[in-house]
Amino acid sequence: MQKLNQALLSDKSFWEGKGAQLPKYDRTALPVTAICFSMGRMGFGHFADIMQDLLDSGNAAGTIAGVETFSRGYYESLQASDMLVTQIIYGNEKGAALPKIQGAITRALFLEETTESEDWQELLAYARDPKVQFATINAPEIVYGMTYSGGEFATPTAPKVIADMENGTYTSDPGKWTRFALERFNAGLKFAFVSCTNFSKNGFFTGAVLRTMARAWEEKGFAPKGFLAYLSDPAQVGFPNTMVDRIAVSPDDAVKARMEELDVDSAVIVTEENRYWAIEDVFPGGRPAFDKAPGVFMCPNFADVKKYEDMKLRILNMSHTTIASLGVLLGCRGAYGVYRGMQEPKIVEIITKITELVQSIIEKPASIDVGDFIADTFKRLNNPNIPDDPMRIALNVSTKIVPRLMDTYWEGLEKGVCPCKLSVILKPVAGFLRYCAGIDDAGVEYTLEDDPIKDTLIACGKAAREGVDVKTAFAPILTNAQVMGKDLTTEPKVYDELCALATAMFEGNGAVRKVIEG
Repeated sequence: MQKLNQALLSDKSFWEGKGAQLPKYDRTALPVTAICFSMGRMGFGHFADIMQDLLDSGNAAGTIAGVETFSRGYYESLQASDMLVTQIIYGNEKGAALPKIQGAITRALFLEETTESEDWQELLAYARDPKVQFATINAPEIVYGMTYSGGEFATPTAPKVIADMENGTYTSDPGKWTRFALERFNAGLKFAFVSCTNFSKNGFFTGAVLRTMARAWEEKGFAPKGFLAYLSDPAQVGFPNTMVDRIAVSPDDAVKARMEELDVDSAVIVTEENRYWAIEDVFPGGRPAFDKAPGVFMCPNFADVKKYEDMKLRILNMSHTTIASLGVLLGCRGAYGVYRGMQEPKIVEIITKITELVQSIIEKPASIDVGDFIADTFKRLNNPNIPDDPMRIALNVSTKIVPRLMDTYWEGLEKGVCPCKLSVILKPVAGFLRYCAGIDDAGVEYTLEDDPIKDTLIACGKAAREGVDVKTAFAPILTNAQVMGKDLTTEPKVYDELCALATAMFEGNGAVRKVIEG
């Protein structure tokens, strides 16, 4: 296999007959106009893919400098490939795969804990460069190291973040983002930090994190006066809220075989064809013509973004979480587990009924038909080529029950939907409780995915397995409004119905399937 690098990309004879989609622009001649913090699967497979499509169509988007803060090995592998990766885009027909050489990220930087390295100095030079307009943050929510409940500031929780605030250091990712922002402030340049992390109000949260760090630095003399005001002025720094939607997963053996056929050795990003990005149009330093890229929707404000967000969370993500609760219990784990979950007729029936409720409840986004999005969702979930594991979706599951399931339930009640119709939503919620037991419907044990309250989930599931009644065993979860949207003991009918479903799921092997099919 040939090592992918710029020389191989330029060898036209090598690519003849391979069916690969190559960059149509000269990536060596374009300036860097954006930064990508945490250039993982979504950095390459979503944001960089959008930038490449703009460049391919002749739009002056510029290229990207990617920033890695975690794995030096990953960074070095990208350096060896001149930051080129292979994106395998899977269609729905069995074996349909488009290899796309992704070249929009042209620089890779690895940040140490001090600014003395060459890569740090290069990043700070980009901060002083007026051609650089914005940065995307593609890090998981846990990397933010803070909690947020609204307002201008967040609450630090991670020891590294707290230490950075106290000492003016940048060992944490938020510290590194803020150090970049400080250099931008000192240069007197406008900018935008665009969170591509998949949670609601991600722009508000990102702004609060940087302002919290900046306030501490300013108070302790690590940053000059005016830095906090700069980050608080939307005319100077934008923190757009976004809705990000593209399935990107790790490669499996089928992907490796495809790469062998291609005769290319490189990092691989596996994605689906569908791609959606709704973005609040807050870019004080300018932006590319994002709206000219397929699947991108520019929004005037957060309220508009939220319509796309609610649609995506309550349809696609709801479907994923339903499979990650009920499907996991039926043994649909590992690669292609999502696809296998969609071959369970009763799970599909539950998802279908919930999507019908969602369509009748949510406010409709401006530029996409909800019915079309539902149809696309079923097509995406039924893609036999995507090796997606429902356990990936079970990660941080306690934070997903409200936005993906219970928000629809509570809003439906408020809008007068009959509780008898809303009951279907409680089946995957009961499945979430049953998931905490760490044993599936056939008696096969599994390990729970990481979660902010993982210890509580395990303790509750263990108690229920040992015969403690569901209301007692799961009291810490059922009374937790952050997990369920409300303290369920204040909603007796919902409380009783959910607990009855969960109780039935604990009645031995085969009990989960019986409840699902009931």
